Amino acid sequence: MGVTNGGDGDFVRIDTFNKAANYGPLNFNRKHSLAINAIYELPSLSRYAHNNKVVGFFGDHWQLSGVYVFQSGTPYGVGFSIPGGIGNAQLTGSNTEGARARVTGAAGLGNSGDPYRQLNTAVFTPPLPGSLGLESGRNYLIGPGINNIDMSLQKSFTFKERGRLELRVDAFNAFNHTQFSGVNATLNVTSLTNFTPTNLPFDANGNFIFANRNGFGTINGARDPRILQMVARLSF
Repeated sequence: MGVTNGGDGDFVRIDTFNKAANYGPLNFNRKHSLAINAIYELPSLSRYAHNNKVVGFFGDHWQLSGVYVFQSGTPYGVGFSIPGGIGNAQLTGSNTEGARARVTGAAGLGNSGDPYRQLNTAVFTPPLPGSLGLESGRNYLIGPGINNIDMSLQKSFTFKERGRLELRVDAFNAFNHTQFSGVNATLNVTSLTNFTPTNLPFDANGNFIFANRNGFGTINGARDPRILQMVARLSF
């Protein structure tokens, strides 16, 4: 098996006749990426206190800065697990070439605002013995993206000739916005002859299964909540 990289994607070649079926985005590809940064000096408080020097020393020249980042998620595909030691040898007849989950309908984008419904789990089923490993494409789903704002508030106090005290408060994920970071993309089934899923978060009637709350198609990771830190630096 050969691996070829090029352009915005790569492909894994099982033989010379299925290059198109194995072509897909790179694992770290992000379709959209936006970053905006800004710095704003807050209005001086001394102007409202008749230019009082004490008010000016503590209340003037505060700076508010921030970075906003929006990125699409990285691509991924769906895997499967069949108990009893079922692997490549039983499915593709090869010790190296793997099979892929079959897709029977619209899988969805691969991410959503519902942590328990990131994709349409009903359209996936494991491959059959004799598979060529081409039941589905590579990296055809997109995981959760990033929508984050980091902010800082800072000021420098000068005293005497060379003394300076710098104060800064940083807020990472300043608005405490929930941001998912990964999806459980492995479908577990009963056996090679019984493809009944065993790790779906909902039953056939749509009832939530608490024991499978981390099952197939659910969120399995989240980025950090709001983190605050204060920094003080004295120079003299």
